[in-house]
Amino acid sequence: MNSITKRWIKGSLLIIIALLIVAEVFLVITFRNSYYSAAQTALTNRINTMEGTLKASGRMTAEEKQQLMFRLTGEFSEKETFEIMLLDDRGGILATSSGLNPVGRQHAEDFTLAVGSDSEIYINTYKSQLDEKIMSATCLFDEEAGQVYGVRIVTSLDRVDEEISVIIAFAVLTAAAIITFSTMSGMYFVKSIVNPVRSIRDTADKIARGEFSARIDNATYNDEIGQLCSSINHMAQELGRNDELKNEFISSVSHELRTPLTAIKGWAETMDNTTDIATMKKGTEIILTETDRLYSMVENLLDFSRLQNSALILTKEKLDLVAEVYDAVIMYTPQAESMGITIKFDEPDTFIPVIADKSRIKQVMVNLLDNALKYSFENSVVEVNIFSDKQQGTATVEVKDYGKGIHPDDINKVKEKFYKGKGAKRGSGIGLALVTEIVALHGGTFDIESEYGKYTSMRFTFKTVRTMKGK
Repeated sequence: MNSITKRWIKGSLLIIIALLIVAEVFLVITFRNSYYSAAQTALTNRINTMEGTLKASGRMTAEEKQQLMFRLTGEFSEKETFEIMLLDDRGGILATSSGLNPVGRQHAEDFTLAVGSDSEIYINTYKSQLDEKIMSATCLFDEEAGQVYGVRIVTSLDRVDEEISVIIAFAVLTAAAIITFSTMSGMYFVKSIVNPVRSIRDTADKIARGEFSARIDNATYNDEIGQLCSSINHMAQELGRNDELKNEFISSVSHELRTPLTAIKGWAETMDNTTDIATMKKGTEIILTETDRLYSMVENLLDFSRLQNSALILTKEKLDLVAEVYDAVIMYTPQAESMGITIKFDEPDTFIPVIADKSRIKQVMVNLLDNALKYSFENSVVEVNIFSDKQQGTATVEVKDYGKGIHPDDINKVKEKFYKGKGAKRGSGIGLALVTEIVALHGGTFDIESEYGKYTSMRFTFKTVRTMKGK
């Protein structure tokens, strides 16, 4: 597994190390060139001083000039740092500033290369016989000075290399400190991400196994991770709530299905054991009624399933909203009368044309009327009203009952799937959720207004069209 730590090492730490290595190499090269250039400049300046002194003694004889060069060499004050060597015309050493007068030709290659060089001063770097790193500057005089044909000045580069080594060591220690600090701070930062991510992963695994009570302690994370923890905790809470609603829904639906099935089975057994025409007729009516009730319930469940899977297809057409509402009122009037409830419908005198699915409009009205009758008191009234707003081009259908109303704690939740509020009666808990979805598919709005213990008003609003022509 490509962990965050490995990705950080590859993506950040290795880049920091590579940059530090490049910086180290650049630093070493820069300082080495700078120090060597300073040493070369120092050698060149001293040769230029001797050559200038020689040129300034133009009226002296060759012997006097030779003596001048010998004197300058012997009186040289920087003997601890530099050594001056006077050379003859074959490269042999005539005298040195250290007082040693070696016999023969030493380092004759400097002299030979200086003779063949176009530069006035030839610079060379080499290892001495004692394995000491030396830088030399050789100059051949234009002025005749007896046996003195040129001069070589040498200096040791060991001290320079020592100083460069100290700088390199300091740079390496600095780079090591930077890498150590970067590693420690980076690992701390990575752990500050990895540890809560692991906690989130473990909690998510528990939630996936159905442990919806699992929570992440997000009190210590006041950042995006804390927001993520809060979101997951909220998700777990909602999943747990949905799971409870689902279980309640299964229990409620099972009960709702059992009731008509029990009635159907009971009356079927009664009809099987009787020959009384009145009893059989009554049993048939009850079986048909309960069968219609079962069919309606199953259709609601199937429609809700289609809505959740975006598989519900509307067959829209131009229709009169007043006529559809009237049909639903007529259909529910006998049931309302049997419950001692009056349905009052002030039918408008004009058509209200809309583009909608006829069967779905009926389904919406059935759910709203069934809900209103279910929670109405005996001898009360259920009002059905239609309001048309020509300026806005809308029509609103209202179903209002004067029953027990909806508790304030439930008013914002009753449209959610499977939700059954305080004092809820029979039903699957998906009726209003289904109404909400169907109205939304038509591009309309569905609103609920209620005062607990007094009334409940449920309204859906559709866009209207101008006329019924072309139906």
